[in-house]
Amino acid sequence: MNRSLMLLPLLLLCAWLGPSSAMAETGPITLRECIEKALPYADAIKLAEESLYAAEQDRLRARSVLIPTVELTGRIDGSNTEIQGAYAPPNRIEETRYGAFAGLGLSYSFYLNGRELIVYKASGELVEKAGMDVTAARHDYMLQVAVTFVGCIRSEKGVAIAEANLTRLISNRDAVIRRIEAGLLTRTEQFRSDAEVAGGRAELKEALNQRTVSRRALQRLVPLTDGFQLMPPETIPAPTNLSLEECVSLATENRPELKALVIASRVADKEVAVAKSTYWPKLTIEGSAGRTESRVDGSYDNLEADFDLDTTRYMASLTLSLPLMDGGLRRADIRKSLSDKRSVDHRLNERTKEIRLAVERAWYDHNTESLRVQALEESLTFARQFLDSVTRRFDEGLAESLDLIDANTRFVEAENQLADARFALQLAAIRLRYTSGVPMLPAPAPQSAPNG
Repeated sequence: MNRSLMLLPLLLLCAWLGPSSAMAETGPITLRECIEKALPYADAIKLAEESLYAAEQDRLRARSVLIPTVELTGRIDGSNTEIQGAYAPPNRIEETRYGAFAGLGLSYSFYLNGRELIVYKASGELVEKAGMDVTAARHDYMLQVAVTFVGCIRSEKGVAIAEANLTRLISNRDAVIRRIEAGLLTRTEQFRSDAEVAGGRAELKEALNQRTVSRRALQRLVPLTDGFQLMPPETIPAPTNLSLEECVSLATENRPELKALVIASRVADKEVAVAKSTYWPKLTIEGSAGRTESRVDGSYDNLEADFDLDTTRYMASLTLSLPLMDGGLRRADIRKSLSDKRSVDHRLNERTKEIRLAVERAWYDHNTESLRVQALEESLTFARQFLDSVTRRFDEGLAESLDLIDANTRFVEAENQLADARFALQLAAIRLRYTSGVPMLPAPAPQSAPNG
């Protein structure tokens, strides 16, 4: 048997198993890996890349105006003419004409102030602006993924806290039951312990639901399988070593939204120049060359005539045109372009103020959350020591179950507060990086969408 036929079932099996094994996650996913998976998946980024591709095509269209138009023309025609009963000889005419024409024409028109060149330069800046929009879309999507990733980590921590709390409550209830059986406590203490266990189960169910919602939110942003695992980031580096003004300066230099608005302002200046160019004369250059080859077969009464006629024609023209009256159209166009320029400048100033405020808020939030985490870590340590102390006293019969419940509640609250503070600190670090223009990953060069 042919060896290739023997290997065919094995190849088919590998092809069937390959995609499923490739889709399976080999281990916990880090924040960086999650962002790398998300970027090719984002429709918002693809939409920005399509806009970049359209801007590149507009630049090609603007360049085509700078190149003269060359046109090749060809024509073949024929005619048959018959005339009888003329008042003057010849009285009867029959003519058959055959002709072929081939010509080459050139035309080019431009404004004397270089309007076409201004438009071409503006199209190049629009391509650059579209690239900044792609970068901004990447930064926004990385922010969404990072915030959702940290939210998933927080929800998993909440489940762990709720599970540990339920385990302690069940253990405390069992201890209460043993003391009731020994005659040291009344049945009322068991009712209180059962209520605490029921509340712990409800909190665990709520934490599990919150984790499910957080995981689904992350899967909406990142193509992940249902059984994915996340690796909690130890620390998210943020430019905390910089002063507030240095962070603001960094944001002014790096934020792609501001860069895009600066480019839009330059484009608006060129649009004003384009609108003013209508007051300049327009020069049109045209030239053509053509050759006609024709043959005539004619009969004029009793006279037969056959002859060929070849004609070569050259033409050149130079036209200068300038509109004198347009009903105020050009003036309105200039005023509109000036208004658009002022609008872009206002948006730039407004966006600069918004970014400065966002940087200040993120900078102060990060400093506040850093101090808050340190304080809550000490609070959790004290709450754990207090719970251990009350548990020992309860085992020795020196504390009541109400004291144990109160100590456990304090410990759970301290755990949740610390988890919330660490979550807020990670969010503050992410937002400080984002507002300062420092992405979670080095942004690759913007690429336009492929030509479908």
